[in-house]
Amino acid sequence: MSESAKESTTIEEPNLVALYEEPTGLFHNLVSASGLDPKKDFRNRDLRSMHFAGAEIDGFDFSGSDLRGTNIRAAKRIAKTNVFTRALLDEDDRQWLNRKIGDILESFEIIARYVSAKPTEAPVEFVRELAQRWKERGGYLSGKPRHSDRYLDDLLRWQGTPIRSLTPKLVGRTNLKPVDADVLVRLFLSHWDYVGDPNSGEISARSAELYKPLLSNAESEGVCAYVTERISEVGAQARSRAETGMTLSVPGQDTSDLIATEFQKAAAFFQIGAGQTVLVARPEGALIGFRNLVNRLRAIDGADSRDRILIWTLDLGRRDFEDPESRLRFMNVEALISRFKALKLFVERSANERWDWLRSKTVIVLHDTRSVRPNVPRIPLFDPHHVLFSAIPPRWAGSPEFIALYGTERLQETNYTVFLRRTAEGSSGARELSDQPTSHGHHNYELRYFGHALVKSNEKGDRQPRGLELNAPGRSYVEALGTVFVAAASILGLQSTPAELSIDGMTIDPRHAIEKLRHHGFLLLRLDEFMHL
Repeated sequence: MSESAKESTTIEEPNLVALYEEPTGLFHNLVSASGLDPKKDFRNRDLRSMHFAGAEIDGFDFSGSDLRGTNIRAAKRIAKTNVFTRALLDEDDRQWLNRKIGDILESFEIIARYVSAKPTEAPVEFVRELAQRWKERGGYLSGKPRHSDRYLDDLLRWQGTPIRSLTPKLVGRTNLKPVDADVLVRLFLSHWDYVGDPNSGEISARSAELYKPLLSNAESEGVCAYVTERISEVGAQARSRAETGMTLSVPGQDTSDLIATEFQKAAAFFQIGAGQTVLVARPEGALIGFRNLVNRLRAIDGADSRDRILIWTLDLGRRDFEDPESRLRFMNVEALISRFKALKLFVERSANERWDWLRSKTVIVLHDTRSVRPNVPRIPLFDPHHVLFSAIPPRWAGSPEFIALYGTERLQETNYTVFLRRTAEGSSGARELSDQPTSHGHHNYELRYFGHALVKSNEKGDRQPRGLELNAPGRSYVEALGTVFVAAASILGLQSTPAELSIDGMTIDPRHAIEKLRHHGFLLLRLDEFMHL
């Protein structure tokens, strides 16, 4: 083993012991022997004692790492799939990299100031996050954001590059094609900072004169070419995974059973209709299925001393007949209202008791862009999509579980449940929530995430709702859902929300929770209010 590898003691991972048994001393062989992941385990590392002479380092992610003295220019193989964002490099190595893979490294370093998604790993999410950041940079016109989806659609049409189903593609409900990404990235980078008349919403073919670009035309060309290439590669890999073995058995667990099992240990149940609010295998069973699930949840809640709440998050949309996304979101809301109406109006034993139970437990978190947004002392750090999951979280996109549920063609059918429950060390013998005042104490919770879809269950093509657990999507989602939980408990009049609330190790500030959500256009509705929309 080379002396350089022996001296590298700054990567403190147990499996690095295997490095001492590798005979060649070449960096890529050492990594392979130790079982480290080139795409994850070399970010934000001090690698100054490593040496890359003769190494095959294509595909490695060195984001934020110190690579001075590693002699990258002596590497045997490198590619555009490498990531050097915010990495420290010797000037000779940097110049060599620029000659080897162009100026794209510096371009992505500039973009990384605004976009956290990595184009190498998640190129589609990179484009969608870039779109979100662009929307935030247009300022306001008549009190509304200038860079709306409609403005973007008009801008693309003026450029002669319209994109069909623009909004569904931006939020992850329809596949974003490489040609779409090329058009969008090119426009965003050339129309970055608005410098036109702040009181004018006029769009013309000379719109570029109203903006300062983020990158030069040549730099933008390089970024566009790389992103479109990566989307093509990642899409091919995802289709391959979806076609190999996934259909041999029905994935996951029956959705109703899964929800019932998780609900037993939960303090809060979130039903998130990102694509579809309610999954219906057969139209004739739509109301029955919803009723049966509610009955199971009520029975579980009445069988112990825990006190649980139910939260549905929905997006009312723009209410624009010409916008397909608006029509779908509106029908999603109506689908849930109709099911609640059936529970209230259909004659059935214990229907009144069940309705009273629902009214005392349920909060609807409805996103309405037309609602009045109050000023709040502390603007929330999360975005609306962290509550609605309207954009697919980057950590889910392309994962085996996500592909098993939705493949690459059914992204508009996404349906998620999230369960908030006390952690094991703090839950024994304690009520999850209560209507009895307890204003003190520190409670630790955790979130569990599940995706649900209608999947084929036999050769006849019959479909049944199935669920699979998904990885935690990130801290912004924790803050968003934690804020929703606190706000919902307040709306229901529960007094037991702790003054100090920790979810997955993140402290949730309970102050102004309702106002924070309203700042983003969310309405928090009791069940009776929701029924009279």
